[in-house]
Amino acid sequence: MRLLRNILNTIFIIGAIIGMSLFYLGHKETGSYIIFGAMAFKFIEVVVRLLKLEDKN
Repeated sequence: MRLLRNILNTIFIIGAIIGMSLFYLGHKETGSYIIFGAMAFKFIEVVVRLLKLEDKN
């Protein structure tokens, strides 16, 4: 499950960077939607961590 968390975090970071770039380049609505979508991946990662669905190594 650690690999799943890493993948979800990577998607979040890439989405946040793209969303912030678009937001500050003038496409505020599109950038906001991308940031909200990236946040959804972060929330999923947090749920996985809080429910302790990862391997106990």
